[in-house]
Amino acid sequence: MSNKGHRQQRTCLGCGGRDGQGNLIRLALTGQDRLAVAKKHGRGGYLHKGPDCWQKFLGRKGHYRAFHAEITKAMKIELIKELEGRDGE
Repeated sequence: MSNKGHRQQRTCLGCGGRDGQGNLIRLALTGQDRLAVAKKHGRGGYLHKGPDCWQKFLGRKGHYRAFHAEITKAMKIELIKELEGRDGE
């Protein structure tokens, strides 16, 4: 059984939709109890690259499963400000 051509699917923490890993931003909880864009370290989750999903993420609760930690609204707001300030991606 071959996995050739198989693309990893992840669930957006904002809209709840499934998409390919390349279409999502990976988030992780840093050692300073801060959410940040991350490549491959720590427990994490995924978020679409558009502001619509960012706002949905801000309003949703229950991200413990993705991060194995409580995520506060202040942590989400800080992350969204960072995402809004990024050029492209």
